[in-house]
This record gives sequence, structure tokens and C-alpha cells, in this order.
Amino acid sequence: MKLFILLLFGIVAACSDGKQVQTRIGSTEKIYKKASFLPENNYAQTKRYYAAGSMTEQDFEDVLEAIRIIYEPIFNNHDATLNVYGDWYDNTVNAYAEQAGTNWNVSFFGGLAKHPYMTREGFALVACHEIGHHIAGFPFYVGQWAANEGNSDFYATAGCAKLIFDESSPITYRWDLMKKKPKPNPTSNCSTAVCKVSMEAGLSLGNVLAELNGEQEPRYETPDRTRVKKTSDSHPKAQCRVDTYKLGAYCAKSWDHDRIPRSVSDMNANSCSERPACWYAK
Repeated sequence: MKLFILLLFGIVAACSDGKQVQTRIGSTEKIYKKASFLPENNYAQTKRYYAAGSMTEQDFEDVLEAIRIIYEPIFNNHDATLNVYGDWYDNTVNAYAEQAGTNWNVSFFGGLAKHPYMTREGFALVACHEIGHHIAGFPFYVGQWAANEGNSDFYATAGCAKLIFDESSPITYRWDLMKKKPKPNPTSNCSTAVCKVSMEAGLSLGNVLAELNGEQEPRYETPDRTRVKKTSDSHPKAQCRVDTYKLGAYCAKSWDHDRIPRSVSDMNANSCSERPACWYAK
């Protein structure tokens, strides 16, 4: 099914990492915040990936349509309207979550989806991450509506993956990894097919992040040993993000989508409480 293309008119300013942007939607000017999958970058100019990857335009649309079908009723339960925007032909190497009143938006572009290391499963986690900015909750960006980067990554595998990779998902037939036998590593501790797919997806997405940022290839067997003294809202390094995907995939507790955690106690009640120390400080 063809997705709507995001049209934003009268852009006054644009930024990421939860900074304020001002834009005009139709004839009504809004002030709201924007959170992104990657820091603002010029990869579209410096990296030429736009026809090199394994993802197709149909894959791109399938993932975003599944997100829309799954999350529209969840967002409605929070008195919000989910708007999913996708532009396969836009070379922006990023994805965004935005709120304008009760319109909760997620936006995706071909520049990231066409990266040569990107897989359908990895791109599904990108979509899950942006959904997570809206509903993963605490820890938030300081003073803002959006779940911070680390918690959006955790939600991608702890919450969203259990919906989009489930056998009842609208696009289950697309997930080839469901048919594969678990590898000795890193999926040996997975007891479900969803965990297995989540782990594979997280590693493939970690490879994308590492290549884009010039970092060492991440592995589940070599976790980031950094221990932050204060919870970081910034985009973690690729290894730290992969560690977060792993913890989320291993979380056997069902995510309570009827609530958005607002505190540490809410977070612990909502899902598994463990987060990697490379971005989260207890």
C-alpha cells in the first residue's frame, strides 16, 4: 500500500537531538520538538548508497505499513493520531519522530533504508526506534516529551519487535530470518523466534551505524564497558546500541502499551528494568 509522502511547508528551522523546531503544517504554525535516529549529518552528500542496498521500495513500504497498522490503535488509546510518512526517493540518511499537538509523527527516508548493510529487519528496528520516542517513556530527553535515544533503542527490541516480528504481524511472511535455525552466537540464549530475529536485526543495524560513524564493527560478544555517571540522552556508539538491542531482545516481559512510563518506578513496572551502563545510570 502506498504511503503518504511527508510534505512540510514553510520550514523555519530544523534540528535533532530533541531540539526545538518551528514549521508550518498547512496554514497553522506549530512549535514542537523533533528526535532523530542519528545526529544531524551530511551523509547524503558524502556517502553514495542510494542504489546499493538489499532493501527495495516495496520492503520500505511494507515495514512502514506494518508500523501504521500495529500502532494506530495504540496511539489512539493515548488520544493521539499516528502519522507515518515515508519517502523512498529522499536521500536523507536519518529518521525522525515529531509531535505537533495530538499529531504524533514518524518520518523515514530512502537515504538510510538504502544503505548497503541495511536489511528489512534492521530497518524495522529503525521504525520501532522512532515509535519508541513517542511511547517508550522514561528516561526522557531532559525536560521534553521524547524518550531518549537509549530507551528508544531498548523499546525497539523489548516492545516493538514483539509486535512487528510476531507471527500475527501484517508482514510476517517477509521476515526470512523466521525460517533460519539460530546461530550458536549471538542467538543461543533466545528461546523464541522473535528474539532470534530481533538479535539478527540489531546486529545488522549496528553494522550500519558503525560504518556511517567510522566505528569498529560491533559484536554481541564484545560489549561496551563504558559506565556513565549520568544518563546520557545522546546517540550512543554502535556497540552500546547493539548491547541495548540485546537486552531488549532478551527481555521476556510483555510491554504494557496502555501506559507511558514517567518515572523509574513506572519504567521498572512497565518492562524489564535493566539498561546498559554505557548510556544509563541507575
